[in-house]
Formats: sequence, structure tokens, C-alpha cells
Amino acid sequence: MTRIITGTKTEFSIDPAILDLLPAQGCVELQRDAAGKVHHFHTHPVDEILLIIEGALRFSWEDGERIVQPGDTILLPAGTLHQSEALQGGAIYAIATRPPAAADTTGN
Repeated sequence: MTRIITGTKTEFSIDPAILDLLPAQGCVELQRDAAGKVHHFHTHPVDEILLIIEGALRFSWEDGERIVQPGDTILLPAGTLHQSEALQGGAIYAIATRPPAAADTTGN
């Protein structure tokens, strides 16, 4: 059953870095991974931008691996094979998805 709960909170604070991820039309997803959560190697048909908010991830991709922490941003082009594992304490991060950048066919 749909319900609307009247709220009293009228002011919200969102980090400008997260607002910058917001596409012209669409959303930013907040992801929480418990320690040890693994997103096994996979790809996406869209570009992704991840902003680490809290905790740490071991982030692996075709060409490397890095521990990412709060404030780090991952720019992940469409089709990139990647994997992540939440480290001790887990991790919270924002994910924005966008259509892949169009290839420049003009030769410029």
C-alpha cells in the first residue's frame, strides 16, 4: 500500500561533489557494501563514475588494482572489466551512470 508520511525535515545537505555527478536526467545511486562484499569481475554498457564516501574498496580493473578511500573518484568507461571488494568496516559510495561518450568520427 502506498503511503505518504508528512515530514518535518525541510533542509538537506548534499556534498557538492555528489551533486556534480548528477546527470542532466537520471540519478545517483548510493551503495553500501559490508566488509568482504565482492562484486566479481563484470562490465557495464554505460560509463560509471564512483565517488567513495566512507570506508575503503579494493578496486581491480583490466590494467591494475588500487585501494580507494573517501574522496577518491573512479572514472570507469563503458565496457571496462572491473571488480571491487569492500575492506574492513565496509564502504559507502555514490555511483552515477551515463551513456558512453560518443566516439569522435570527425578525425578531430
